[in-house]
Amino acid sequence: MRDDYFIGVHARELERLDDQHTAWEPETRALWTAAGFGAGQHVADLGSGPGFSALDLAQLVGPSGRVTALDKASPYLEFLHGEAKRRRVTNIETVEADMTKLDALEKPLDGAFCRFFLAFLVADLERVLRSIHRSLKPGGVFAAMEYLTVASTACSPPIRGFDAHTQAWIEHYRRNGGDTTVGASLPARLAEAGFEIVHARCVGGMAPAGTRLWTWWGRLIADFGDKLAADGLMEARDLRHLRAGWTENSGRPQAFIYTPVLIQLVGKKVT
Repeated sequence: MRDDYFIGVHARELERLDDQHTAWEPETRALWTAAGFGAGQHVADLGSGPGFSALDLAQLVGPSGRVTALDKASPYLEFLHGEAKRRRVTNIETVEADMTKLDALEKPLDGAFCRFFLAFLVADLERVLRSIHRSLKPGGVFAAMEYLTVASTACSPPIRGFDAHTQAWIEHYRRNGGDTTVGASLPARLAEAGFEIVHARCVGGMAPAGTRLWTWWGRLIADFGDKLAADGLMEARDLRHLRAGWTENSGRPQAFIYTPVLIQLVGKKVT
């Protein structure tokens, strides 16, 4: 794993992560329900970033519960500290750490959660899953929401440059040691680490123009298109066509995309 977060740690990315959290919030809350997260529990948000999920989890577990937000990016944890103080949330603790270098969290957990996190850790995935397993109490659960595939992404009406951008995003991950298909092997990897899969579901799919997942994907085009082109992952002319076509499709009531497919898994510690 690289010491830097290759997507970026800066104010613009913090804003995008806020939008991303909002976009996937209904599916995320459904996963927490499937995991049985609730009042009085100690739950960890792994790869918490600025802590938007951690703040929601803090409300879910209530004053008698606790949330540990773990991330290696100190600016994001500092933002979370400030936001928790502003909202008068007192049941969140932060841990600045690299998950690939931890044997376990110090305090046993009732549950752990991550989203768009394990795709960055594929070279160390076995170690990370075993660390999560050791961090849980007997019977504790791990809820993960990760890419199953990005290659499923499609657009109607078709836009020149759309597929090139999708492939560039996939390659951007690959060049930086990531994997946008991490979810395909995750059930088997969880079983190897000592988890029993008790819930599995795929989410994503058709997103009409202007809806939350349409807007989420459009933000990726807006924020990362120039970098993908500068890095030679897509042609500048394809990016220009993509942005023009995206604007045009955004005004078409019948336009839609099929999003990347995410897998939601809940694993229970059984060994």
